[in-house]
Amino acid sequence: MIKKSFKDRFLSREFIIYLITGVIVTLTNWIIYSFLITTWNGENWRLANFISIILSIVLAYILNRKFVFKSQANILPEILYFFVSRIVISTIFEHGIMELMINVLHFNPTIRIFKYDFQIIKIIGSVFVVIGNYLVGKFLVFSHLDKKNNYRK
Repeated sequence: MIKKSFKDRFLSREFIIYLITGVIVTLTNWIIYSFLITTWNGENWRLANFISIILSIVLAYILNRKFVFKSQANILPEILYFFVSRIVISTIFEHGIMELMINVLHFNPTIRIFKYDFQIIKIIGSVFVVIGNYLVGKFLVFSHLDKKNNYRK
């Protein structure tokens, strides 16, 4: 069995498709969040972040299952692993960074794109979330699949 090099892993079809779907999911997260924050005049950022994270996780599961990992496993255990891991990673990296920067350090720079304000710290948190989600998806959520694409016991 030949081990893949670091370069081969990151140029693989799976990883490239993951990056494309990751961009779609991340943009969905940012757009929903920015829409809600703008609609609520900057109030309730925590609720806006929670809603954007949950909706982006739903989209991410669909895209990862169908296009990235091409899973045909039983949905129930897979979706539980997926949602729990994504909520944990998003809470630690995205929400945690935002909480630290906004409430502890009082640092919240934004850039305006069209009529929406995008928070720089949400963008930074998202980078860590994408990396963490790939590693957890690859080595925890979808690694439990056997050759028939069913969960191993």
